[in-house]
Amino acid sequence: MGPLPNYFGYFVASCKQNTSIDFIVINDHIQKNFSDENVHYLKMDLIELNNYVSEKLGVNISLSSAWKINELKPLFGAVFKDRLKNYDRWGWCDLDIIWGNLRHFLNDDVLKTYDVITTKELWSTGHFTLFKNNELCNHLYNRFSGIIGLLNDPTYFAFEECCHRWNGELLSFEELDRKGLPVSMFDIIKNSESKGELRAHFKDIIREHPQPINYTYKNGRLTDLKNNEEFMYYHLITVKKIWRFYIPEYKKGCDSLVISHYGIRCENDIKFTWFFKRVYSCFLGIKKSAETQDFGALIKKLFKFKRTWV
Repeated sequence: MGPLPNYFGYFVASCKQNTSIDFIVINDHIQKNFSDENVHYLKMDLIELNNYVSEKLGVNISLSSAWKINELKPLFGAVFKDRLKNYDRWGWCDLDIIWGNLRHFLNDDVLKTYDVITTKELWSTGHFTLFKNNELCNHLYNRFSGIIGLLNDPTYFAFEECCHRWNGELLSFEELDRKGLPVSMFDIIKNSESKGELRAHFKDIIREHPQPINYTYKNGRLTDLKNNEEFMYYHLITVKKIWRFYIPEYKKGCDSLVISHYGIRCENDIKFTWFFKRVYSCFLGIKKSAETQDFGALIKKLFKFKRTWV
């Protein structure tokens, strides 16, 4: 919800490189429903989404903010079943992503073997998780009896991931209840797997902060130059908020990118011009920080910039 972010062009361009996969973007700032190759746009605001979900589930759902949509993700298979009826898989993702070659990682063998695929080893990731389109996977969320109350609670629990338990510990529902801990999708998936109901693929096959940034994007593939390893996608989760990481507007036709700790640069850009624009962008970032933070906090941030990024 809200205006599409400045990095959205990179997301769309990398989606289009993965022609065998369809992407659906739900947003309230587009003019109408439309499709752009394999990227399909659905105009819907939060009130309309709440009404739509309530109708499909037969129970009142009132998500208090756009952020709470994250916890609705495990219900997408049930809520949007009419739109998904011709697909053998469905999943969720975030927009702050540059995709690599998805089918390199989601190949036929992997898809045949696993019912659930996610991109971290210790939790189900909110930025990408994929499910088989079947009754079991589409209704896994129902294994948590409190799901409706959780969705209607304004507090964000990170249900779609691990409810902030990042250690990957497998606990039964009884143990979670005894310890007063909320149930997450990670718990549901892992407990279902332990019972032999499904097979899940938990593997760290992406890059994101704080991993060192030295990547290339060419011919729809992302490569980590540190070890020449191909990875599935780059998640901009933290760097998109840091003014010293420069993300220029995507230029149509830019199919090769250099991604470093300085930011994202089209390989064909003139380096001097790009760095000049980056310096100006950093100046604007410092100016904004100076207007919203006290002097001491700003100095600490600048020191971190010198120590970590130069």
